[in-house]
Amino acid sequence: MADENAIVDKVAYQSNRRYMAWTALGTMLIATTAVLIWPTRFAEADSILMMMYGSLSALVGAYFGFAMPKKK
Repeated sequence: MADENAIVDKVAYQSNRRYMAWTALGTMLIATTAVLIWPTRFAEADSILMMMYGSLSALVGAYFGFAMPKKK
């Protein structure tokens, strides 16, 4: 968001972003565990899993990268 003052409820906004990041990390953990337990079942889905990891990693990275305070 360009204007931080436009956020009506900043506490809810920050907690929702935090839940989003934790959900993405949890999804990655569950997918990794499933692949380690049943590797033969995920052999055909390797490109889908790589795209999912890339997308979720970018989401979490953007959250932590944009959430850092700007130093002047």
